[in-house]
Amino acid sequence: MDEQNILKTFGFNFKIARMKLNLSQDNIADLTNFSKAYISNVERGKHNLSLINALKFAKVVNKSIEELISEA
Repeated sequence: MDEQNILKTFGFNFKIARMKLNLSQDNIADLTNFSKAYISNVERGKHNLSLINALKFAKVVNKSIEELISEA
C-alpha cells in the first residue's frame, strides 16, 4: 500500500468510526484540540499526520491505529 492510500484509508476508517459514535468533526475538535479543518483534511487523506496525532485520533474513536489503516 502506498503512502497516499494509507492516508486515505486512515481518514475513511476514522470518519466511519466517528460517524458510528455519532460524533461530529466539532465534537472531535473539542476532544482533541485539533481544528475542524485539520480533522477534515485527515478524513480526506490530505494530511500526513504524526504518529502521536494518529494515536490521538484512534483513541477518540476507540480504535487502534492498525484498525484505522486496515483495508477491510
